[in-house]
Amino acid sequence: MKKLISLFAVLLVLVPAFAQVRVVTGTVKDSNGDPLVGAAVYEKGTTNGVITDLDGRYSISVPDNAVLTFSNISFLSQEIKLGGADFS
Repeated sequence: MKKLISLFAVLLVLVPAFAQVRVVTGTVKDSNGDPLVGAAVYEKGTTNGVITDLDGRYSISVPDNAVLTFSNISFLSQEIKLGGADFS
């Protein structure tokens, strides 16, 4: 039983090391620099997403290699691959 508990404890420590999840924050703006309220920001290929607030700000937890998709009605969608770059 002690071996099983020890193995479980080791696995709990190792899992976060492989995940490499980070929080990305930012502001979505239009071409005039005005914030976009209610723009969708989501991780491509998943259901992980958020909507921008009244100031166009967002915060989302994603893996380092995620592709973020930004979309809003009446605007073209845009995709940005994070690839370990610092966008926060």
